[in-house]
Amino acid sequence: MGKHNSDSKRETINKMKNDIENTKFNYRQTEKLMNNVDDEALKTELQIKNMRREQSLRNMKNDIQNEYDKENNFKNNIR
Repeated sequence: MGKHNSDSKRETINKMKNDIENTKFNYRQTEKLMNNVDDEALKTELQIKNMRREQSLRNMKNDIQNEYDKENNFKNNIR
């Protein structure tokens, strides 16, 4: 694997990690907001958003693992 590909994968993984942190932050902010909202319809909308975020987090973590697996598989095949 060339340095360019390795750098590109590292950048991709770093971006994914950043996306995860942003999603976690938004999740926590929404949780705080839900605790201060009396409108049940709005609270339900916020809960749905956080359910989607939970699914996104699982997917993003799987994507990162897949990137690591691809890189390790490539390195193991070179030996």
